Formats: sequence, C-alpha cells, structure tokens
Amino acid sequence: MKKLTLILLLLITFEMLSPKFVYTQEELGLIIIAHGSPMAQWNIPVLELEEEVKRIMSERNNNPFNEIRVALMEFNEPSINTAIKDLENAGVDKVYAITLFIAPSGHSLYDIPTILGLYSDKEMIERIKEEGTTTIDTKMKITIGPSLNVGEVLKEVMLDRVGKLSTTPDSEGVVLLAHGDARFEPIWGSVCREIGSYICAGTGINYFDYAFVEIGQSFILEGAPVILKTADKCKKTIVVGLYLAMSVEDMAQNSILDVGEMKIESKEIFAGKKIHFSKQSILPDKRISEWIVDRALEWAERMK
Repeated sequence: MKKLTLILLLLITFEMLSPKFVYTQEELGLIIIAHGSPMAQWNIPVLELEEEVKRIMSERNNNPFNEIRVALMEFNEPSINTAIKDLENAGVDKVYAITLFIAPSGHSLYDIPTILGLYSDKEMIERIKEEGTTTIDTKMKITIGPSLNVGEVLKEVMLDRVGKLSTTPDSEGVVLLAHGDARFEPIWGSVCREIGSYICAGTGINYFDYAFVEIGQSFILEGAPVILKTADKCKKTIVVGLYLAMSVEDMAQNSILDVGEMKIESKEIFAGKKIHFSKQSILPDKRISEWIVDRALEWAERMK
C-alpha cells in the first residue's frame, strides 16, 4: 500500500511539473506617451514623469510593472519605438500604453495606435513614415488606456490654477484655452464646459468661456477675441490652459500674427487690460502622476 501511495505521489508530482502545469507569470510594462516638442525644455516635465510614477508605484507597495518608460510621439527621444524596444529587451509580455492627451483626438485614436501597430490604414502609415516616425512590429500585447479627460484630474488641476489667480470672484471671468480637435469638437467642447462648471462652482466665479487654440498665430486669431470679450464683461479676466507643458502666459507673450508686411504681437493686444495669464501648464503636477498610476493599476488588476 505504501509503495502504491508513493508511486501515485510521484506521478502527480511529475504531471504538475510537466509543461501544461508550469505557471509562468507574465511580465508587465507601462509606457507613458506624450506628443513631444522640438523645444527640449517643454519635454522635461514629461520625461520627469517616469521617475515620479515609479516612486508613487513603490510607495503603494503593489507595483506589478517590471518596466516603466516615457515616450514621445514626435520630435525627440525617447521615441515610442525606443521605449518599446527597451520593454522587449527587458522581457515584457504585456504593455499598458497611457496617452497624455487631454481628450480623444486624431493623435490618440489614430496616430499612436498606428505607430504601435494596432491600427492599419495605408495613407496614415505612409504619412507617419514621411514624418520620420517608425511603426512598431512587436509580439508584446499592447493595450491603450484613456486620455486625461477620464476622471476628475483635469478639473482639479484647472481649479487650482484659477484659484491661485482669483481674488474677487464675483467680478472675475475665466477663459480656458485648449488645443481642441475639429473632428472631435463635441467631446472637446463638453470637456471644456465641464471644467468651466467645476471651476465656477469651486470659486464663485460666474463667467466662463473657452477657445480652441493651437500654439502660434492661432492664439491671436482664435484665443484673443474670446479673451477680449471676457475682459469687456468682467473687471478681471483669468486665462488658463489645457496644455501639458506650455503656459498661456508664454503664448500671450510670444505669439505674433503676420498680416502682409505688418506684424501683430499678442502682448500689444492685451496692453492696459486687467487680464491675468496663468504661468503654469498642466505639468508638473503630482496629481497627473497619480492619475497615471491609478489607471495602470486598474489595468494590471484586470490582467490577473
């Protein structure tokens, strides 16, 4: 009987050690993707997210990610291709890609999925290659996360930015500037209006407006009319921006519109008016890193 029991135990052990019973834990990687800028100083707060996210993960004592990387979609290294190769070389099996874009846009829904090899469209692939961006071919399973409009983080950050400039709420107006995307205007408009309502409720300011502004001449063409209209209605105007690394003060100080032989400088347009432009962009702000960690941990929990 003892011999029979021993034989059975040996057979069971052998079966458990056979390939079909061997459990191999999958290695997880996190890649944080931002647009990137040709201006190195604008990339610094984005690149610094890598260490801050790692630090927050370690503080929570439940970091499931073997590797964490920041990548830039355009202009500078580390590129998405570089970050993906780093994760591959580290033996990562599954990757969570979180995109640092304000709301759904062509970049987050088409460009980045195309670069990651998750979306295939001939014209888009050719355009991306013409821009000098490498598309990815990897065996790693990649999941793309949401944009920053998911949750309350943008509302909280913008409320904080306005709160630092507000002194007499009942006589102030707020203007929110954002890149926007004409193809997704209903979503972007909804995001801006929700943030505006949140700011007004949190400060007591009654007047709010917004404009979609690209960096450069668009500031004068699209942003200035809304800002000036607010300045005519309110004794004090506060302008904040949904820009990851550039402040609206920089835009107000440096935007120039070329009209034939004449140049119009934005700072001349606002001269003498009580308009306060925020010096802060969205980054740096620990709440963004915490938002990234929250989304990443939610995904990792679903992977169990």
